[in-house]
Amino acid sequence: MRFLLNISCSSHQKVPINYHYLISSWIYKTFAAADGDFANWLHNHGYAFNGNRKFKLFSFSNLQLTGAKIIKGKNPVLSVSPGSHQILLTFYMEEAAQYFIQGLFAGRELIIADKNHRAEFNVNTVEHLPAPDFKSTCVFKSISPIVLSKGRMDNNKLRAQYLSPEDDDYGFWLKENLIRKYIAAHQERVATSEITTTGQNHFADLPFKIDNWNFRLLGTPKSKLLTIKEGTPMESKIRGYLYTFELTASPELMSFAYHAGFGEKCSLGMGCVEING
Repeated sequence: MRFLLNISCSSHQKVPINYHYLISSWIYKTFAAADGDFANWLHNHGYAFNGNRKFKLFSFSNLQLTGAKIIKGKNPVLSVSPGSHQILLTFYMEEAAQYFIQGLFAGRELIIADKNHRAEFNVNTVEHLPAPDFKSTCVFKSISPIVLSKGRMDNNKLRAQYLSPEDDDYGFWLKENLIRKYIAAHQERVATSEITTTGQNHFADLPFKIDNWNFRLLGTPKSKLLTIKEGTPMESKIRGYLYTFELTASPELMSFAYHAGFGEKCSLGMGCVEING
């Protein structure tokens, strides 16, 4: 399910430049306000793959701020003029939850605040967007950075090596990540599964052919370095890319990625895409 939130502010606002974690927290708080048990499940459990990694199957776009300007300095911010703005939220959930989700977000305040700045927007309307008709090949454009990594040893520690869509093996790792998330979300349908991260073979009882996959980068990607939990002891940095790509895959798998997000850190607002043409 996808929802376009039309938001507004009546005075100038200063939005922290690293706002993704702050908006993610607001989404969790919005769920908690209506159903604390559901919010706790979403945050603590998500969907598990083989009892290990957890996946939260939602994402959101970058803020679409009309006339925003960057104010540089020690704590750079986005200066936002009064007026109408937007943000898109996407969830991998049953369509039956449409009115529940719309009711949760409609009429709320979107507060984006860190220790230095606080921005307040009103959520005026929540529009449910119909899903597109996925074909065997689609062109996607990222509307938030897509983050993808693989582990590498550095001084006897396993660290994330962030991948560029220009890397030769990027398409393979994008598929690897996506299939893991798909299996995690469909454990009732995929009763037994095994997936390798070092070889070329996947073994899973999936309703589509895994080999039906081709990733092709279109144009030059734009690198984005983002700070998560900025100014706290848990601060970390991740690197993602904004780019357009052509993908040949199972329509069911593409639909899943369209709603759940491509790549990693999707619940932090990474990996949100739109159909481009």
